[in-house]
This record gives sequence, structure tokens and C-alpha cells, in this order.
Amino acid sequence: MLTLRCKQLSIWCILALLMVALIPLPVQASDYGTQDLNLGSQGSAVSQLQKDLTELDFYTYGIDGWFGPKTYDAVVIFQESQGLKMDGIVGPITKAALNVAITSAQASDYDTQDLILGSQGSAVSQLQKDLTELGFYKYGIDGWFGPKTYDAVMNFQKSQGLKADGIVGPITKAALNKALTGTVSLPQVSASAKVPTAASISHYNSHEKPVVDSFRVNFDGSLAQTLVGRAIWYMEYGYMKYGHTKYAATGYIDCSNFVSLVYKDFGYSITSAAKNYGSVGVKVQGVYAAKIPGTSKYSLVGMENLKPGDIFTFWNSDEPARTHIGHVAIYMGVINGKPCIINTCSGNPTAIGIINDFSYWYGSSLIEVRRVLPASAFTAGNKITDQGPVIPAIYQIKPDKPIVMPKDLGTGF
Repeated sequence: MLTLRCKQLSIWCILALLMVALIPLPVQASDYGTQDLNLGSQGSAVSQLQKDLTELDFYTYGIDGWFGPKTYDAVVIFQESQGLKMDGIVGPITKAALNVAITSAQASDYDTQDLILGSQGSAVSQLQKDLTELGFYKYGIDGWFGPKTYDAVMNFQKSQGLKADGIVGPITKAALNKALTGTVSLPQVSASAKVPTAASISHYNSHEKPVVDSFRVNFDGSLAQTLVGRAIWYMEYGYMKYGHTKYAATGYIDCSNFVSLVYKDFGYSITSAAKNYGSVGVKVQGVYAAKIPGTSKYSLVGMENLKPGDIFTFWNSDEPARTHIGHVAIYMGVINGKPCIINTCSGNPTAIGIINDFSYWYGSSLIEVRRVLPASAFTAGNKITDQGPVIPAIYQIKPDKPIVMPKDLGTGF
């Protein structure tokens, strides 16, 4: 009897070993050492950190094992993306977040099984994250393929010209991966180009992003709102640097070149010289800035007369002469209760930003508003001719994420 039990035990041990051999091991966590990594740190742990930040598209320089300013900036941007304290120190919390991100990045194939309504698990979580990045999904990452995830998949499939069946099979998976890796091979990047700073990204997330998110929710698909959406696309994917040359050739942009570029994408050829915008389109009557009695502030009057795509014009800075138009911007609409314009301004990841306060310069310097778009542009469902967007011959700001074309995004921007 003892011999039989020993034989049975041996068989079970062999079977257990075979099962262990067949079970795939989890992704190996990166070893950043037991010490915190910070500015000035050196060694293999820093090299591993740089490799992982490179895989996650936060670091685009050489793997040299030195925690210098470039590595510091990459860490801060990663921390910002994860909602962590942006101190540039790779301690236990940041190390854990890095390992989770690396594991997720290596699991982006959504598993081998089709994902359908009712599916659950990490593959669905990854799908939801990717659909969120592409602008198709705006809800919580819960790993459950419910109706909201199903609708997001359907909308993505429609945007790609695929069979809209809500099933994430091999064809849809391939389309997702293509969209996520970017549909544009980056052209030359200037040797002096730098990635957006952590401070500018933080400013964008707190000021511009809430406006963009609200605009997306209320997007109606009309030409006017599509034009505004293209301006947003350039703000998020154009990586423009301020300068007085043509963006297509140089990667630099100024206010009038920006407005001209956005309009040209939709077949409207308008001047790229700010001083000539007084003759563009027709004047929108009843819109002006009025000084608030007893204060030095201004308020915008006549918002009810404005439509998305209208062009705001402002005086140049040679007060009190005010000889010509010096700045122009595109009106977005009333968003989160405030009138918003998108234009060139400082303090953002790229040269483009959103203004929703006319109390000071934008009020005191306002000249008038011009309208170029016809009445049909404000009705959803009309045919839209889209010639853009423009990818510059060279970037002056180093892209810190793939350039995803409008057709691969949920609302086109």
C-alpha cells in the first residue's frame, strides 16, 4: 500500500511540474533597486528606468544610466500622466506605477480570444484604455465589456470603415493597434526641439482640457464645429512652436498663419497676414467689449450673435496709436458658461491655447469679429470637404506621443 501511495505521489508531482511549465509567467517587474532614484543618480537602475520610460514613450534620448534633466523631465511627465505627485523622484509609488504601466503596455494585444459583449478581464481593461486614448470611450476602466464599451467599439469600427458588429476580433484589433501606434511616420525633428515641459502639460490639463472635453461631449458634426475641432487637433497633435514662418515648411506658427491653416484644411483660402483680417468675410454686428463701470475690467457683449468658427481680431500692441490688427483667433462657442477662443498663446505644451476671459487685454484690445463660413456650415449633416491636416516638414517641438490622424479619433479631434 505504501509503495502504491508513493507512486501516486510521484505522478502528482510530475503533473504539477508540467502544469507549472505550461502556465505563462507574469511579466517580470523592472528592478529599479531599493533606493529612490532622483536627479544625479547613476547606474543600472537608472538605465532600466530610461528603457522603461522609452517603451512608454516618455523618454526619447540615449540610455546612459545617468539621471539628468532629460530623465527628470520624462519622470515628471509620467507622474503627471498617472496623477502622482510631480516631484521627479522615483520612489516606491512611482516605481509601482511604472511597473503597472509596463505590464499594461506589454498586454496590448487584447488576448487571443475575441472580445464581445459580456467579456471581462484585463484584456477588456486594456481595450477600454486604448479606446479612451483614441477618444471613443469616456467612462471608467472596469474590465467589463458592457453597453458603453460596446458602443465605443461600434463607433471605432465605423470610423475605420469596418463591419460595425461590436466584436473585437483580429481585424478590429489590428485597426486599434494601427491607430494607437499612429498613422503618421514622424518627419524630421529639429535638433534643438524639446518635449513639452511638465509645467505646460499641467497647465493644459487644468485649463484647456476641461474646455476640450466639454466641446467633445456637445460636438454636433457641423462644418463650423469640425473646423473648431481641427484647431483643437493642431493644439493637441500639431506640436507647433511660435514663429513668423509657414508651419508646413518649418513647424513654426503665428496667430494669422494658424487661422489661415485651419480654414485652408476645409477649402477656404484666407490671408495669413493679421493686418488684412479686417477685410476677411463679413463683420458680425453687435459684438464688442465694454468696460465694466468702476473697474479696469471688460466684458464681452453680444455673445448671442456669435457662431463657432467666427474670427476675432485684436489691435496690435503699439498703444495708443493702434494702427492695424495685430492678433486673430477662432471662436469656439460658449463652453462651460464662458465664451472661448483658440489661438496662439504662451504657457501651453505647444503654441496654441484657449482663452475664456475677456476681462483684460483680450477685452481692451478687441476690434471686431468677422464671419467667413456660410449659413450651411452651422447645420449638422451637410457634406464636409477636408483637405488636411498638415504635417510639417520638421517639428520644432518634439512630439511626446504618437501623431494620431483625425480619422482615427472618436470625433475627429
